[in-house]
Amino acid sequence: MSRLLGSLLSALVLLTAACAPQSGAPPSSGGAAPAPAKPEAAAKPAAGSSLKIAMILPGPIQDADYNAVGAQALDEIKRQTGAETAFSESVAVADAERVAREYLNSGYNVIAFHGGQFLTIVQKLAPAFPNATFIMESSGQIPDLDPNVWNIGRKFYQGFYVLGVLAAATTQSKKIGYVAGVKLPDFVASLNAIKQAAHEQGGDLQVIDAFIGDQNDPVKARQTTASQIGDGVDFVVVSVNLGVNGVAEAAKAAPRPVYFTTYYTEKPELAPDRLTVSLLSDFATPYLQVVKAIQGGQRGGYVEMRPGNGFQLSEIRNVPPAAAQKAKEAFDAVAAGRKDIPEITDHVID
Repeated sequence: MSRLLGSLLSALVLLTAACAPQSGAPPSSGGAAPAPAKPEAAAKPAAGSSLKIAMILPGPIQDADYNAVGAQALDEIKRQTGAETAFSESVAVADAERVAREYLNSGYNVIAFHGGQFLTIVQKLAPAFPNATFIMESSGQIPDLDPNVWNIGRKFYQGFYVLGVLAAATTQSKKIGYVAGVKLPDFVASLNAIKQAAHEQGGDLQVIDAFIGDQNDPVKARQTTASQIGDGVDFVVVSVNLGVNGVAEAAKAAPRPVYFTTYYTEKPELAPDRLTVSLLSDFATPYLQVVKAIQGGQRGGYVEMRPGNGFQLSEIRNVPPAAAQKAKEAFDAVAAGRKDIPEITDHVID
């Protein structure tokens, strides 16, 4: 296991003990939905005051992936700002409003939703609890958010452009695979960025894409990857979470060398000879920017998470040195704002 993953898991052991809801805080799941809260139920975060921050995560923090890095961000918030923190993990969208209301009625004044699927819940709760502050994640700027909402715009596609450069510079078959889960704007834009990178590299490269409908289904991911390998793909860019285990199994079972990428965290133990690079996500960077602004009295705003501000590349492995160099140069260009990558979220380009 990589040093980063080991450190992450160690941090999560401490986090589980340190960030569990305090006595009287709401449970992670179960229980009847409370009556709608009055707007004044949540305390208003005043400038310079201590905060009570609750994070709602869609999956388990032990996943060493998306939810783990969200929990790690919460741990950094507690360490650097002194805020009181709690979290609820594996919260389905259907349960998220109830869990958030329980926290608000228990005195938490900042609710963070770790996941782009919670937008409509934030839009419903923010006007109902004007004295609370909400943190959400999305693919970018969203008009007409309430003044007590912070939006973290995750520009995944800019990082996936770099992964596309690496794939295009590495593939021998001239066929790149893309395996994604839910067809969210983030992942559509990421696919289009990969296609842009392939087009720029030339050589009549082809991108074969699939949205399997689930971020955490290794069986579907393995079957889809195996099908792409059967079509000639020899490099797969991954946009699934726990489903990456299925991608790794398909790559290892391939009759010829097939390489793949991951994101959020490093996962070289999945297939040491086949994993090339990870687009690492440091959610602590944007979350700390937001929380420190809240402590300063700013109730809402927008922070962008992008290469150089929350996204980094891991060590690049198992590819020709020239391909690794191209990827590093592409990352530096994107981080410095020297590379124009259109953000296309509503359709897949040809």
